[in-house]
Amino acid sequence: MKFSTFTIIIATAYHPSSVVGSSQCVVPLPLNADDFNQPDWATIIEGVFPTWAVPEGGCPRLDKVGGSLVANYTDFPVAEEGKFNPCYYTKAFAGLDPKYGGYPTPIDTHYHYEFAAPFFGQPGDGSTHHCPMNADPSTKIQSCPKIAPKCDGEGGACNKITDDYGIGHVPPFVPLAAVKNAYFGCGEDVCKWFSDKVNPCNIPKDVVDRLVVEYFGTEAGNIQFTGPVLGNDLPVVDNPKSTYYKLEYGGDAEACADNNCRGPHYCSKEAATEDIWGDFCPYIHTGENAGLYRHPHLALAALELWIANKCIGPAICPMTWLDSPNGKKNDYGDKMKSTSITWAEMDDNNDPIAQPAVPYKWPNAGDGI
Repeated sequence: MKFSTFTIIIATAYHPSSVVGSSQCVVPLPLNADDFNQPDWATIIEGVFPTWAVPEGGCPRLDKVGGSLVANYTDFPVAEEGKFNPCYYTKAFAGLDPKYGGYPTPIDTHYHYEFAAPFFGQPGDGSTHHCPMNADPSTKIQSCPKIAPKCDGEGGACNKITDDYGIGHVPPFVPLAAVKNAYFGCGEDVCKWFSDKVNPCNIPKDVVDRLVVEYFGTEAGNIQFTGPVLGNDLPVVDNPKSTYYKLEYGGDAEACADNNCRGPHYCSKEAATEDIWGDFCPYIHTGENAGLYRHPHLALAALELWIANKCIGPAICPMTWLDSPNGKKNDYGDKMKSTSITWAEMDDNNDPIAQPAVPYKWPNAGDGI
């Protein structure tokens, strides 16, 4: 009888291990007492992706989704060489030189489960949606499929593990939760995770596969998970099935009152009615959390590098991402190597908190974002 690698993983890792190890208990992560003693993701991410100075009054914010800047919160941060934007509203600049205000893409950070679409000039290039190469520019990007084979008969977000794609595309908050659980579980020596000679500061895919299956695998051989928020029908924070991640900042009740939010993206009512792909809409930009969203693939990359720095040492794995092997491979001056998604036209191409233009137009005119 032939068994796939994933069949063996499921058989051996469905129930979390209770064997006690050492390293992750010796090198603690900073915790946030105000966030259920979860890892202090803001501190961890900023340690790996240090930021420009925050404006004296704090990050700019709008009075409502698609509204106007609030008095005393109008100053945007100034770019600093080798650092990242502390007031983050859009992934329009992801994959470009940090001076433009973006962060590395999941492709840049070697996220194992991105399954990004190729860059052939089609709608959704570089995203998880695989539109045909000859797709009409008006194609709704979210209508194009992801490489995420769905389960048969299991509710919620569920992937069928296949020989072709393994786990398939899952959002980064899933492996982030799995790696975090294993790190705090003290069940194995996490320093042994780093065995990849080519990418020495990354946790190899076979290790992450095993951890994802351990915490999110089902008896049917699938991967099932919930969103990274808290709710009455979702796992509580200390449940290993929880994918809660504070910096998601999704679903603000007031800002999303018009059914206008798409995950962590806050779309205008007009953009939502037009059914424009949510990723073109800005992240949280109202209230005290404006500009503080950080994508979970950055948290995972930061966690990986944080652990690698302690286990392997700063000579090979410096604490800052731009100095790490991954960061040094980025050639921001070569457009042919860019991992940035082709953007849509915005209602103001010079405003990082802009909303998608209505009617929808793709691609962007190129005179700003």
